Amino acid sequence: MDIFELSLRHIVVFNSVAETLNMSKSAKKLFITQPAISQTIKDIENKFGVKLFVRNGKNLKLTEEGKELYIYTKRVINLLKEAQLCLENFNTLNKGCVKIGASTTIGNYLLPEVIKAFKLKYPNIDITVFIENTEQVLRKLKLCDIGVGLIEGLPNVDDKRIRLSKFIKDEIVFFCSPKNRLANKSEVSVKELEGEIFINREVGSGTRQIIEREIRKFGVTLNIDYELNNSEAIKNAVMCNLGVSALSKLIVKREIENGNLKIINVKDIKIYRWFYLLEIGSYNKAQKIFVDHLKSLESIPPHILCKS
Repeated sequence: MDIFELSLRHIVVFNSVAETLNMSKSAKKLFITQPAISQTIKDIENKFGVKLFVRNGKNLKLTEEGKELYIYTKRVINLLKEAQLCLENFNTLNKGCVKIGASTTIGNYLLPEVIKAFKLKYPNIDITVFIENTEQVLRKLKLCDIGVGLIEGLPNVDDKRIRLSKFIKDEIVFFCSPKNRLANKSEVSVKELEGEIFINREVGSGTRQIIEREIRKFGVTLNIDYELNNSEAIKNAVMCNLGVSALSKLIVKREIENGNLKIINVKDIKIYRWFYLLEIGSYNKAQKIFVDHLKSLESIPPHILCKS
C-alpha cells in the first residue's frame, strides 16, 4: 500500500479514538457521525491488514498494532500543533505555549521561581509543567507531548531528535537536626560522618550515587540505617533527629531558613552536579524564548537558595 493513502483524516480520527477509546466521544469531539468514525477505522485496518482495536465492555482497547500506530499519530498531531504555533507566533509574542517535563527537584524547588521571572517578561506565554521521573520525561519528549525536559543527572538518550545540554549547576549539602551533636560545629571531618546514622535515598538514586562516590574518595563508609525514596520523608526523618542526610540545597532551603534543619559544613567536600536541558522540535518560538531564558541562568539564582 502507498503510504500516502493514509490521509490526515485517517490520522486525526484514529488518534482521537485511541485517546478516548470510545467512538461516540470521538464523533462528538470531531463533529462527525459515529458511522463515519467506524468506517474510517475499518478503512485503515483493511488497507494494512491489521486490527487496531478490540471491544472491552462498552469501551475499546488498543491492540499491539494500535499502540504502535498511536505513537506515530501522536507525533504527527503534535507536529501539526507546533507548526500552527510557529505560524501564529511568527511575528508576535502576544500568545504562545511551552510544555515542560521536569524531574522532582527541578519541578518542585527550582521551576516555580524561574517561571515567575519569565512570566513577568512574557505574561501571555502559557507554561504547562509535568513533574515526572527521568524515564517518563524522556518518554513524553519522544512522543512530542512536551518540548522541553529538565532533569537531574546525565541521561542515556538514544533518540537523535533530542538535543541535550547542561543548563545549571546544583549543590548537594549535608544537613542535620538542630538537636544533633554536629549542629553547632563550624566544620566537621568526613570521618566524623561515620559516627552518624545516615538517611539515604534508595539504591539507583542519582543523588545517592554522587554522595557515595564522593565519600569513597576519603575511604569512609556511611552508616546507612534508613533508605527512603522521597525527599520530604528524608527531611522529616532528619528533623526528628533519626540521623543525618544530604540532598540538593534547593530541597532544604525552607527548613534551613526557619531553623528546623542545620547545614553540616564537611571539610574538603563540595558536591556539585549538573541539571540537564533536553529539547525536541525547533519551530515553537515561545519555547525558544523560554529555553534562552533558562540558558541565561548559569547558576541557581541566589534568592532561590538558602543562606548558608
